[in-house]
Amino acid sequence: MSSMEHVERLRKDGVPFRSYLDAGRHLVRLALPGVLVHVPLATLSLLVLAVANGGSAAVVNGRFQLIGTSDGPLLVWTLVPAVVALAGELVVFPATVIIAAGHLVDRWVSPVEALRATVRRLPSLLVLLLVAGAAWAAGAGVLLVTHQHWLVRVGLVVAAYAAMPGLLAVPAVLLHGCSGLGSIRRAYRMTELSFLPTALTLAFGVVLVPGVVAWALGSGPGLLPGPLATLGWGLAWTVLALAITPFQAAVVARRFLHSMAWRTEVDDSDLAHGLPGGPSPDPVWPGLLSAVLLPGLLFGGVVLVNPFGWPEISETSVTEVFASSRVREPQLRPLDLQDLHLGRGGRPVAVMDGFEDESSLLACADPSCRKASFAWAEPDGAGTRWQTGAASARLPDGRLLLTTWTTRRLELLTCEAARCERSSGAVATTRSPEESVGVALAVRQGGGPVVAYAASDPAEGEQPAHDLVSFIFCADPSCARPESRQVARLEAAGYSSMEHDLAVAVGPGDRPVAARYDSATGQIQVISCLDLACHQPVVTSPVPPVPPTTDQLWNGGLAMALRPDGRPAIAYRDLRDQSAKLLDCRTPDCAQADVRTLGAGSEFQAAPVLAVDRAGRPVVAFESFDRQRLMLAVCTGSRCESTPVSRNRNGFGERLAMTMNAEGDPVIAWIDDSLAPSGLDWHLRITTPHNLTPDR
Repeated sequence: MSSMEHVERLRKDGVPFRSYLDAGRHLVRLALPGVLVHVPLATLSLLVLAVANGGSAAVVNGRFQLIGTSDGPLLVWTLVPAVVALAGELVVFPATVIIAAGHLVDRWVSPVEALRATVRRLPSLLVLLLVAGAAWAAGAGVLLVTHQHWLVRVGLVVAAYAAMPGLLAVPAVLLHGCSGLGSIRRAYRMTELSFLPTALTLAFGVVLVPGVVAWALGSGPGLLPGPLATLGWGLAWTVLALAITPFQAAVVARRFLHSMAWRTEVDDSDLAHGLPGGPSPDPVWPGLLSAVLLPGLLFGGVVLVNPFGWPEISETSVTEVFASSRVREPQLRPLDLQDLHLGRGGRPVAVMDGFEDESSLLACADPSCRKASFAWAEPDGAGTRWQTGAASARLPDGRLLLTTWTTRRLELLTCEAARCERSSGAVATTRSPEESVGVALAVRQGGGPVVAYAASDPAEGEQPAHDLVSFIFCADPSCARPESRQVARLEAAGYSSMEHDLAVAVGPGDRPVAARYDSATGQIQVISCLDLACHQPVVTSPVPPVPPTTDQLWNGGLAMALRPDGRPAIAYRDLRDQSAKLLDCRTPDCAQADVRTLGAGSEFQAAPVLAVDRAGRPVVAFESFDRQRLMLAVCTGSRCESTPVSRNRNGFGERLAMTMNAEGDPVIAWIDDSLAPSGLDWHLRITTPHNLTPDR
């Protein structure tokens, strides 16, 4: 070539288009500095982070998430990769600019020589980085002080556009040996006659197009199933991180040489100034290219194989709901969630009963609950009073039993999915307001319901000092001939239909056990039976009342489950310190018991919920103290181990509900009342941890 052929070629317009063509043709060689630097750094940092912060990690729907007990690991996972990537890019980007500039003047520069040249000019490059960081920090400070006013945003966009020519300071340092600040002055002097086109070219080719591609490539793997999405996300971002720099560097290199080519008295030797020489390039080793996929494959493989034993969780946000066809459709609010059961086929069914509203059922179409039907539990025209606190239980065939009130008559509904029918006459009657009567429901092995019923003693007039607790036995769900037996006369407690103050379960030999929580004193009383018909009830008080205090829990109540040997396990929130606790009974009547603290709490948190797994261990779900995480405690002997299983966005609802599925895993329902999609006023989440309750 003559001494002006490169000059004439680089004077042509269309810098972004021509740069992208050059980068596409030479993509493999332009990506080699990134392969040599980023791949080892990314691989090492991923391994170190996986080991160091494994206690905060979980595999949710086949994808890696950080849901640990503090935000420290999340900050580490955010900052460490960013710092490592920035440190690597400080070397990779300038080296790629050198190689791209060499291609434009037909001079081949090896990646090793380009990296060496970059390291030699590293002090000046660090000055450029500090100047850019100071400018960014100043812009962020302005935004913070002015509360993100739109005019300031526009000003920052204009300032960022005006700073684009400063990118040409990088080749000025590498090729012309300028100092850090001197390279910035040189970049703006070179573009003073073409400032606007230069800024537009660099903004379009270095920022806008790569940003759109990164957004599209990052969103694509999210459409894949969980395990494939994890692998696809890791590979996509690895390839993107290595492929995007060559295109950006090609734009910067061509724009710099384009500006030089339009200067007077410039020939080809001036364009090649500062480029290291070298022999013709050797063929690229195929194994080096395969290393490009190593960080993505490593990250995806660790998540899929889970060698660190991270919690494996399935979670569904129930947003697609087919509501009933009645004129007034049911609604789910933070107070509405009452219970969760598994219907036929392992499909979850959530029982809802809101304040001054009828009860309703949200029945999932499949175990994952991606679609659900939502309908009133009360039949049309039932004429029932709108009272809260419907009790429920699962029948052996997968149907549900629900309690309902009709003019102070307690009756039962038999429900399948979201369809209910009245199955009984009056099981009990009351002269007290229905919302002040304690009702709980359990089912014996043969399908006969047992109703725990607590109401004020009618013989004591207007201000009774005692409650009468009874068990109502039914031979079958129709409860045609209910048999009531009074089992305890206790000091009066303030029952609330908004709290689970009374619980009942059936133990070995179909013997019922009930537990009562006094929300005014924090006292828990356990009523157990020595025989099937409960002719000999036993009442114990494993949790005594607290001294009088002005403090009261906003969401009190308890949850109870029985081990296979009949020993109760009770989860509750302690009125003394608002912490979530487990009352672990050592005898069937709970005369001897241990109290274990699971986590700190506040008066506004939901009461914990409890179930017993196949191994007879109590499993308790509760909110973390900061109300940002859903915790699951699995108790073995005297030790309870709590693990975060989900994160919310802003706050929990007022209820948690839990059951155990056919595989022996806990299924937890809870309301994220600040994550409602547009057009909906509720958001229900179903969380299922899979490897926290092994059969042992």
